Amino acid sequence: MTQTMTDARLIELIEAWGADANAYPESERDAAKALLAEAPERFAAELKAARDMDVLLGGMPEVMPSAALTAALIDSAPRARAERRSWFAAMPRWPAIGALASLAIGLAIGLGTAQTAPTGTTEDPVDTLVYAALGFDTTYTQEAAQ
Repeated sequence: MTQTMTDARLIELIEAWGADANAYPESERDAAKALLAEAPERFAAELKAARDMDVLLGGMPEVMPSAALTAALIDSAPRARAERRSWFAAMPRWPAIGALASLAIGLAIGLGTAQTAPTGTTEDPVDTLVYAALGFDTTYTQEAAQ
């Protein structure tokens, strides 16, 4: 993509990306190279300053942290906290299971031994079943109904 390059934009590119035109953004690289080839003396001062900066930055050694510093940084990092369980989750579940089992057994026995009302009574069979499941004596209610 070829676009026109202004002197001000080329100076911005030199200051930001250095003296090497191959480092410029690809969309502006060709236009910048063409403008530099047209009038290299116009940008000589900026290019010299950029080359000096490139030499300065290129000559600096790469600094690697020591193993002790790395270990100290890792040791000083915050630790993940252990997840706290609620007191309800820590309670034993056996009492709840025992209560549920006794309720289920009581309902099974109560419903299994339920007495039905005689056919000549006005008592609802569902009421008799409920009373029997709750442990009430249904013979008294059946006798009163006759």
